[in-house]
Amino acid sequence: MDEHLLNRPAEIASVLSSLERHRSPLSLHFATSGQDHASLVLAVDREKEEFYLDLPSLLAGQKAAESGERFTVRAVDQGVSIFFSGCQVKEVVELADGPVYVAAFPQQLIHNQKRDAFRVRIPLSYEIKADLLAYERKAPLMAQLVDLSHTGCQLLFSYLVAPPFQKREVFEELTLDLQAFEKKVTVAVEARHARYDDKKQRTLCGFRFIHVDGSTQAEIDRFVIFLQREQRRLGL
Repeated sequence: MDEHLLNRPAEIASVLSSLERHRSPLSLHFATSGQDHASLVLAVDREKEEFYLDLPSLLAGQKAAESGERFTVRAVDQGVSIFFSGCQVKEVVELADGPVYVAAFPQQLIHNQKRDAFRVRIPLSYEIKADLLAYERKAPLMAQLVDLSHTGCQLLFSYLVAPPFQKREVFEELTLDLQAFEKKVTVAVEARHARYDDKKQRTLCGFRFIHVDGSTQAEIDRFVIFLQREQRRLGL
């Protein structure tokens, strides 16, 4: 496993949103009670940098939360372990379904990801287009898919990307046009390693998929297998 320390609000928001989307169980721990309390992320507010929590399962946890005691959170989302600490309930909000707790984003979050799998190169004849969108950037980035694996991909940009990619910069939407399957898939990614070729005026960057839902992962894996078969058929 590769351990990453995330400290940018956009990165943390993406992880929390995935926990919400998959309804991944949380384990909240308060020092005074010495117990773990089950909860869920109910909503994420990117602008306010807050997230909403379901009430802890035990009364002791509810009392600790409402008294402002800090707590740690552990979770597993799609096989990836997540940990953060120093959280504190800011307020209790009454909704139609009952009260929920509001907490500020943690200052940092530990995110353990699986190592990269085998990558298969994309034949030039396929010319698979990729659209990359980050909410913090002004405009989407257009690229071409160079290689693909179960866990990530590499993109070629026919220009120098500006501003440059930040390591582990989060892009909420990467859309790949899989023409062989007559469909498109969209997934969140984080930038890994970028190379800038000033002479050829182009950028090459690797990306890791994050928070992939089951159906999208199945489509990616299906396309990787298809490409591997094509390579064997062509003797590549």
